[in-house]
Order: sequence, then C-alpha cells, then structure tokens
Amino acid sequence: MTKWIIALLLSGCSSLLYYPSPQLFYDPARLGLKPEEVHFPSANGEQLFGWYFRHKGKEPAKAIVVFYHGNAENLSSHYLNVAWLVDYPFDLFVFDYQGYGRSKGSPSPQKTVEDGAAALAWAHQKSPELPLVIFGQSLGGVVALRNAIDLKDKLPIRLVAVDSTFLSYRTMARRVMSRAWLTWPFQWLGWLSLSDRYAPKGEVGKIAPLPLLVIHGDKDGVVDFDQGQRVFNEALEPKEFWHIPEGTHTSVFSDKAYQKKFAAWVEEKLRKK
Repeated sequence: MTKWIIALLLSGCSSLLYYPSPQLFYDPARLGLKPEEVHFPSANGEQLFGWYFRHKGKEPAKAIVVFYHGNAENLSSHYLNVAWLVDYPFDLFVFDYQGYGRSKGSPSPQKTVEDGAAALAWAHQKSPELPLVIFGQSLGGVVALRNAIDLKDKLPIRLVAVDSTFLSYRTMARRVMSRAWLTWPFQWLGWLSLSDRYAPKGEVGKIAPLPLLVIHGDKDGVVDFDQGQRVFNEALEPKEFWHIPEGTHTSVFSDKAYQKKFAAWVEEKLRKK
C-alpha cells in the first residue's frame, strides 16, 4: 500500500491541484445571458475556450474584467461567481485552462500561466482601448498574480484582485495532504514533487504600483485564511485587504453588498491615473 501511494504521488501530484470537467454545468441562457464563444491558442498551440460577456448598459464599457477560475469543474460553473459584473459598466471575459471544459490539452502550473497570458492578450486585442482588470479566485488567483507580475509592463493591466488564494503550490499541496490520515505521512512528497517556479511566491511586491485587492474569508476550509494574509503581506502599496467575517471559500460575492463594493473599488481605481 505504501509503495502504491508513493508511486501515485510521484507520478501525478498535479492531481492535488487540478480537477477539470468537460460538463456544461449552467448555461448562461438560463440567466438571460448570451456570451460570445471564443476560441484562441495558448503558447503551446492548444486551443482554449472562453466566454465574452458584454455589459448590459448603453454606455461604453470602462474595462474588461478577465476572470481566472479555480481548480475544479470549468468556466460554466465558475462564471456564476462574477456574472453580476455585467450589470456594471464592465465587460467580462471568462476562460478555461487547458484540459477544462472545451479547452484542449492538460493543465500544469506552467500551462495555466501561459493560458492566462493568452487570455489577457486576446482580451486586449478584442478591445485595445479598454484597460484590463485581472481577477482570480482560489488557484486562479495564483495564476492571476503570476501574470500580473510578468505582464504589467506589456499589457494595459490597471488593477489586480484575488480571492481565497495562496502563494505557493508546494505549501498548498502539503496542506491538502495533511488533511487526510492516509496522505498525512507523505506531505513531504507533495513538497518535493511540485515546483514553485510558476508561483508568485516572493515576487508579489513586483505588482506595484498597480493597485492590488486581496479578499479572504476567515472560515475558508479550502485555502486557509492565513494564506490570503501572506499574499497581502508580500504585496507593496497600493494594496487593500478585505477580511470577510464568516466567509467561506470564494463565497464573498454571494452578498450583493460586496458586489457593489467591488464594482465601486474598480471604478474608483480606474479614475486614478
């Protein structure tokens, strides 16, 4: 049994991070939304899939929010966390990493970072006049932070926001493995088998002077609250931390008050050149 567990961990530690599904979970038509279906290539040539939602107002959009979803299912479930953004003057682009939904290939830390960069490039080409707002949840926050660090001087990124996220794949894998008695003794394997080469750990300060918003609920049972605090502590000003009392994993926008607060934060920061 021990040999089997070790072999499994060494050959497939990415399974600790990624849980993709091809299923259509929630059709946007059920919300009265009809996004543009987008196909675009990642750096390795694999075709990615996304939905582009135009905001509902008559006035021109003020920004494109590019949303990086978490590690399970696909965009057809995660877009529900941010679909409300189209009620404000923001277009919304939601995409799937390789191996998720209708995107080809398979995910890895390197590929998700490349996929995020491809999504940002596509969004900029779609509407070059609009600033980009990066927003990542959970594992998507790790990718979003890495893209912001690498691309802030190459694309018109104006704001970065992350919710329920963390800094290190290795640390997160070790914590996941520590939660079950079967894998608890093998935490060190997750640490050794994963790399933080494509994680933002140690470099979040490079996002400045772009404004950074970090959101985390103190009852998050998936990514511990202290992980969000670590992201914030690594960042340089301008930065803001929203501590969500009793908040669970990525639950912040189930409260309409936080939806309004987030939209107001985006508009306020966009006004400041």
